[in-house]
Amino acid sequence: MTELAPRELRVLVAVADTGGFSAAAAVLGMTQSAVSHSVRGSERRLGAVLFDRGRSGASPTPAGAVALAHA
Repeated sequence: MTELAPRELRVLVAVADTGGFSAAAAVLGMTQSAVSHSVRGSERRLGAVLFDRGRSGASPTPAGAVALAHA
């Protein structure tokens, strides 16, 4: 598995823990845009979609669950 930087892992964990990009941004002291950009970058590096995004928030995909287990 491609290694992600600690900051990228913190973002993934925060999104999973809070259930959304905006809530994760608030917890991390980042903008929602920065969180989204970080997750997209992680997805590109890993070659997989890590979160299902919808009106009800974000939930880890199976690939996301694997990435979170490494975090």
